Amino acid sequence: MRISILGPLEVEGDEGPVAVGGFRLRALLAVLALEAGRTVTAERLIDALWPDEPPANAANALQTLVKRLRGALRPYEVVESRPGGYALAVEPDDVDALRFRRTARNGEGLELWRGPALADLTSVPLLANAAAALEQERLAAVESRAEARLAAGAPVELTAEVAAHPLRERLAALAMRALAAEGRQAEALELFERTRRTLADELGVDPGPELRAAHLAVVSGEVRAQAPPVQVRQRGNIRAPRTSFIGREAELDQLAALLCQARVVTLVGPGGAGKTRLATEVALRSAEAAWMVELAPVSDPKEVIGTVLDALGLRDDRPPYRMPADGGDPVAQVAEAVAGRSALLVLDNCEHLVDAAAELAERLLTDCPDLRVLATSREPLNLAGEHLAPIPPLAPPPIGADPVQAEAYPSVRLLLDRATAARPGFAIDEGNVAALVALCRRLDGMPLAIELAAARLRTMTPQQLADRIDDRFKLLTGGSRTALPRQQTLRAVVEWSWDLLSAEERVLARRLGVFAGGATLEAVEAVCGGTADVLGALADKSLVQVSPEGRYSMLETIRAYALERLAEAGEAGEYRRRHAAYLLDLAERAVPELRTAAQTAWLERMAPERDDFAAALRWAIDERDAETALRLCGALNWYWWMCGYRRESTTWAVQVLDLVGDEPPPGLAAAYTSCTFAYGVSMIGTIANDRPAMLALSHRMDLLVERAEQEGPLHPMIKLSRVVMAAVAGRDEVAAELLEGYVQSDDPWLSSSALMIGGPGARTEENLEQAVAGFRKLGDRWGLTEALLGLAELRAARGAPTDDIIAEVWGMTSRWVGADEAISTLIRLAELRMRGGDLDGAGEDLARARAGVNEETAPYSLVVLGMGEAGYACLRGELERGLEIYRGLFDVLAQAPPVVQLIASLRTAYGRALARTGELDAAIEQHRLALGVLGQGNPDRPILSLVLAGFALAAQVAGDQERAAVLFGASSAIEPRDTSLDTSKGLETARAALGDEHFEECFAKGAAMSREEVYGMVGSTT
Repeated sequence: MRISILGPLEVEGDEGPVAVGGFRLRALLAVLALEAGRTVTAERLIDALWPDEPPANAANALQTLVKRLRGALRPYEVVESRPGGYALAVEPDDVDALRFRRTARNGEGLELWRGPALADLTSVPLLANAAAALEQERLAAVESRAEARLAAGAPVELTAEVAAHPLRERLAALAMRALAAEGRQAEALELFERTRRTLADELGVDPGPELRAAHLAVVSGEVRAQAPPVQVRQRGNIRAPRTSFIGREAELDQLAALLCQARVVTLVGPGGAGKTRLATEVALRSAEAAWMVELAPVSDPKEVIGTVLDALGLRDDRPPYRMPADGGDPVAQVAEAVAGRSALLVLDNCEHLVDAAAELAERLLTDCPDLRVLATSREPLNLAGEHLAPIPPLAPPPIGADPVQAEAYPSVRLLLDRATAARPGFAIDEGNVAALVALCRRLDGMPLAIELAAARLRTMTPQQLADRIDDRFKLLTGGSRTALPRQQTLRAVVEWSWDLLSAEERVLARRLGVFAGGATLEAVEAVCGGTADVLGALADKSLVQVSPEGRYSMLETIRAYALERLAEAGEAGEYRRRHAAYLLDLAERAVPELRTAAQTAWLERMAPERDDFAAALRWAIDERDAETALRLCGALNWYWWMCGYRRESTTWAVQVLDLVGDEPPPGLAAAYTSCTFAYGVSMIGTIANDRPAMLALSHRMDLLVERAEQEGPLHPMIKLSRVVMAAVAGRDEVAAELLEGYVQSDDPWLSSSALMIGGPGARTEENLEQAVAGFRKLGDRWGLTEALLGLAELRAARGAPTDDIIAEVWGMTSRWVGADEAISTLIRLAELRMRGGDLDGAGEDLARARAGVNEETAPYSLVVLGMGEAGYACLRGELERGLEIYRGLFDVLAQAPPVVQLIASLRTAYGRALARTGELDAAIEQHRLALGVLGQGNPDRPILSLVLAGFALAAQVAGDQERAAVLFGASSAIEPRDTSLDTSKGLETARAALGDEHFEECFAKGAAMSREEVYGMVGSTT
């Protein structure tokens, strides 16, 4: 396990990132990580984690945090209890900050930094001090490295560092020398003057000796006063590019370190990834003689050695190269030229001459012990001792990034830099940021594609370009006229790689285009007929990427080209059909497994296929293949439902039902009913008050279920949906009868689910305990989570402890769960913790839920999360903060579907917060608005109980405990009744104020009131 704190805290396990949620939990891990392997006393940890006011039982609170940290880090048992404290049992080098400290004295380790140290934890004073110390060490390493590079005659760029640290004199002095070394004396002198003024204004001091010496060196022309008298670089042919180098700083440092360890390194990556530019920068910054051998224009393998001779200035003849007539050995001539000194030979663009390049490199490395070779290629040279350095795309920003966030990503910085050159004055802003982000993402973060797109911004707006990027091969054609033809257009870049493939490789590559999100080897074999060796060859040639999990995928640009070739070959229909058939088989095999102990494995198996499921559905609908569309959508509904992808489920179900029509085709009633279920459940919230519409939906589902059952087995969730729809439609007797029958079912999943919803005697602890036992026996984590949460809520309502349930549910929140489902679970856990008095734990759950928000998170979930955060703030006494959050949620609510339960819940929650601040008129108005939303016909009972209890709480604030008790009685008469924390406290307050006897009289009076009487009492406008 590795821990990174040189940036926001991150934990990396053997199988990928390890999520550690909650601010205080992350702070505990950071404190332990800074002392990796050593004991940190409990007193020090308590002082660090609660610097202002430790909790009453600080030792227990710390033990609880440690327990939760151990749970978060499982299966890694690295948090040890030791006498007097705790320790993180990892090697110091497993913590990037400690590894950096070990190497920083040599100016190394800077590639470990991902941003400001402990960026998300500096509100903890101890960690803020640690971050400040690390930053000073980072700056010292930056200065040491700059000094070494200046001494070696290598270029140094310190502009950004100087701007960020204007009072650091050594940094300014080195920056001045670096500028002067590049012939930019005026800028160096300007920097001195700016630093001098800043020192005088901020500190009231004059420049120190080092800064004055740098100034004198620049003024006198003795630019390299501190450099060795003889430059290390002896010769070379590396030409500095005329455009800025952006976004590869980490790769530069890693590559420099790799070249110190290995004598032959090959930069591999697809066309347009920036391999040549990166290799050029490495060579420019090398302290030794460096030559660039440009093999791109060479077509004959026999001319490779002549090209090397030409690069080294050793060739007298003219192309094409001819071997010496006297039998001389040209490789020996090269070896003699570079022998006896350190040298770097860059063999650029080897992919079309890979055998000749490999043979040459092997000879030279054997004959020249001090020579190192850096090759760029779309496939390895396959030499002994060769180290590969894959070049990733430039990181694109996430969807939804604002201008400041987006500009922090190198792909956007490159786009802006090149766009500014093409269109002076161009800048990123709120109006174009979404389009620029979309461009960088759709172009895979590939530098050449981004540069071609930037050239188009001369005549198009970012939005116009983003809207047309599907036609990328026609659009992106504006490359440099002096570039090689294959680098002037995006199509030429891809065609160059494509033309180097064998016939067998081209066939598999074009068929791979049908996979939208990548594929396993088994999927490729089943759909495309490919073999492992051909697929491996495509990966070696950078046409295909391979994930650590063994998943094969194409960059979007390469995939678009592959699909063109597939259509040209007349194979598009056949392989789209095979692709859909494979995914249909996978989805249908998963359905029964998703209700068993194999659930997690199947969900993890299906998660990477999400884009391909969508592509297969899109094809089936477009081709009007009703059977495939119905079966695939019907099967996927259960995966979508469990993962929380409810919007996705509804969107596809609507399209499939539009395709099929009003009646299910023969033999497909179950799949049709599954799609109707997805659509119907999504509609309940918006038509709950429309009694005729709800009745029609309920009767429609009854008929479909009966027809589907005649054809064969039916998913139990569809049967349960009949109960829900009947209950919402006011068919209580039908709902109860159905539920009772399902409780007695031979299907243990259906029986357990019916008990969880509300079996005999409605929703009781006994029923939920039976449901928990049933789901536990089945191994269904999804059902078990829901049943446990329901059981915990009932126990909490009567004041019983729920810590054991909270711990179990928290540990079952899996990474396959979608953001909306995870947010829902974490909010419910936070509410349970608040009831138990664990405010810190509740806050950490809410923080973890907020951290899980992404571009796919539904507005509905954002409103629910905001309500949880607002309620938490109010409970902590931060009423103004809570009210601010509530007010902001109404804008988010406008983006969500008009679900009456959500609208009424937000209104009444806001009303409760207003009442606590004494704004009674405003509070009551919110409760009345909530009642108006619920309507009179068949209002949602849990929410109605919640709203009426809100009126009771407002009466208490006004000092009328009798009225409050009556309204509490009216609220409690509605099942399931409101058991929220403030309602429970309000009941206790009213009973204490009135005495048991009088309270019971008032409470019974309210419970006996009719709905109309209650509405009249609260002054509802309904």
